Amino acid sequence: MPRLVGNRSHAGANITIIIILIATFGVLLEYFGVVDIVPGFGREGRYFQLKSQLTNEQVTEQPNQ
Repeated sequence: MPRLVGNRSHAGANITIIIILIATFGVLLEYFGVVDIVPGFGREGRYFQLKSQLTNEQVTEQPNQ
């Protein structure tokens, strides 16, 4: 169906909202340590423990006291 004469498209607003959502999602991934693009940004510990990283217990084979 053709667009009515005089009505504007809202494509610019939709693209702006999508870009803001993608940027927010990227910042959250960086903050929680899923990606590490900016060194020193985010939480101290990783939110998701990587399986390839050894913990202190695995290295010493003794439980932490």
